[in-house]
Amino acid sequence: MGKERDTFFKAQPSILGYEPLETVVIGNRIVGKGHPAFIIAEVGANHRGDINVALHAIDNAVEAGADAVKFQHLTGTKIAADTVIYDEWHGKAIGPLSGFYKSAEFPYEWTERLMAHAKERGIMFLSTPFDTDAVDVLARAGVDAYKVASYEMTDDILLRYIAKQGKPVILSTGMAYLEEVAHAVHVIQEAGNMQIAVLHCVSIYPPKTFADLNLRAITTLQAAIKLPIGYSDHSAPPHNAAPITAIALGACIIEKHVTDTRTGGSNDDPNSLEPAEFRRMVEEIRNTEAALSGSGIKQPVVREGHQQDEIFDRYARRSLYAARDLKTGETLTEEMVVTLRPWGGIAPKDMGLFIGAKLVRDVAARAPLTTDAFFR
Repeated sequence: MGKERDTFFKAQPSILGYEPLETVVIGNRIVGKGHPAFIIAEVGANHRGDINVALHAIDNAVEAGADAVKFQHLTGTKIAADTVIYDEWHGKAIGPLSGFYKSAEFPYEWTERLMAHAKERGIMFLSTPFDTDAVDVLARAGVDAYKVASYEMTDDILLRYIAKQGKPVILSTGMAYLEEVAHAVHVIQEAGNMQIAVLHCVSIYPPKTFADLNLRAITTLQAAIKLPIGYSDHSAPPHNAAPITAIALGACIIEKHVTDTRTGGSNDDPNSLEPAEFRRMVEEIRNTEAALSGSGIKQPVVREGHQQDEIFDRYARRSLYAARDLKTGETLTEEMVVTLRPWGGIAPKDMGLFIGAKLVRDVAARAPLTTDAFFR
C-alpha cells in the first residue's frame, strides 16, 4: 500500500483548508479591510495601438491619483476563434470574432518600456493576460499581480496557470452566478495561491440603468467568499455614483477605464473617464473614505480648544428667554417664556421644573431665564 498511498497524497491539493482573508499584498500596498481603496486606472484598448498614447495614459493615471495603471496583454487570434458574429455585439456588427479584438491588441514588446515608465512615475503597472504566453511575458517583467477578466473567469486552465505564478490574483466576475465565482476562487486556491481579491462587475458597457449594477452583490460576495471584495465599474461616464456607493458598501478595490478622450475611437473610449473626471472620482472616493472613518458613536465632533467643532456650535442652541418684561413675584407660565438662541440659561427640556415657580427678581423681555431668577 505504500506506493498507492504516496500516489494518493501527491494527487491532493497542496492546501486542503482555506481561511477567510481580509487583505492581500499587491506590490507595496496592503489592499483590503482597514486600508484605503486600491484604485486602478484601466487603459484597456484606449492605447489605440500607439505606444506614445500608452505612455501618456500612464501619465494621466498618475495625475488622476490612481494607485495602479492597467493594460491588457491581448492578441486577437489567441483570445477568440474566427467564428463570424452576424448580429450586433457591443453596438457593432462584426465578422470573425478574432478580428473584433484586432484594434485592442497590445504588442508584448511594449511591456518593459511601459513598466519602466510607470515605475519612474511612481505608479504600479498591472495587466490582464488573455493567454499563457502573455502570462509568461508579465512574469518575466515582474508584475506585482495578475488581473483576470470576467470572460476568462471560467477558463480553469488559464486560472491555474496564472495562480501558479505565485502573485496576487484580482478576479473580475461579470456575468457570473455566485457558484461560478466560488468555483473560480477554488481553482486558484487549489493551485496553491491564497492571495485573491474578487471584483463585482457587470459586463455591460455601459449598463442600461444604474439598477443593473446590483451593487448589493458586493455585500453578498463579502459574506459568501470571505476575501477582499472590490468593484470594476462600467457605468456611463461621467457619473461617479457607482464607485462611491461601492466604497460605502466596503469595496476595497475600484477599477475604472481612463482615456485621454471619449472620442478616441477605441472600443473602450466611449465608456471611460477622461483625466479630470477620473481625478474627481478619486477625490470623491477619498472623501467618502474619510467620511466613513469615524468611530460610529453618535457624539459631537470635538477638537482641542473647541475651534470649529460641534462643542463650539452647541453654544448656539436655544434656551429659555422672557417673552415680555417679568416682575418679581409673578408665577411663571408657558406664555411668559420663549426659546431663543444662543444658550444662556435654562434648557427647554427643563422648563417643566420652573412652570408655577415665583420669580425672585425682575427679568427684562428677551433676556435669558436663569436659575437665579427663581432661587436666591
